[in-house]
Amino acid sequence: MPVRRQSGRTSRPTRQAARRILVVTEGTRTEPQYVEGLNSYLRSRGATAVVKSVPVGKDPVKVVRKGIEIRDNAASNEKNYDVCVCLVDVDQHQALPAACQLAARESILLLVSNLKFETWLRWHVEDKHSALSTTQLDDLTAKLGLVTKKMLAPTFPFHAVHSACEIARRVDPNLAASRIGPDPSSAMPVLVDLMLGR
Repeated sequence: MPVRRQSGRTSRPTRQAARRILVVTEGTRTEPQYVEGLNSYLRSRGATAVVKSVPVGKDPVKVVRKGIEIRDNAASNEKNYDVCVCLVDVDQHQALPAACQLAARESILLLVSNLKFETWLRWHVEDKHSALSTTQLDDLTAKLGLVTKKMLAPTFPFHAVHSACEIARRVDPNLAASRIGPDPSSAMPVLVDLMLGR
């Protein structure tokens, strides 16, 4: 019986599909613009973020419920997301602990910024972690040229995202999803890692 020779070709490695990340934001401008801009900047082959802004007011439980609804609807249409992330601020939310519990039960990563998302934006340009009021944070991010009237600046320094992650982890060593960190803090490095395919 003749022996079949194997061809000298090596098979190509099979390409894994990029991980699809659903990012649900309570903010309708700054957060979606930031995530979309970061997605473009990172251009990770391992992951892609799809942003859905949910205008449900400042209620973190409603944000998580909307995340569950969007995720489940996508799954029923065979357009599954690998990970679902919800971004919320502490602000004055009394419902935040309940939102954290619901997110944990539903395997949703609830990423909390304390006091609010602008804390995270600030760390792209300065390594300071004094607690500020909502108005002070708004004024500061405007003065630093990061945000104008809730719109992200066209020149936002996405290249500084790794420094912002270092600052966030130093400020809050226990940083994690479904956890309310100290003021100031942000769990955004969790999303950055996911977007980098880690």
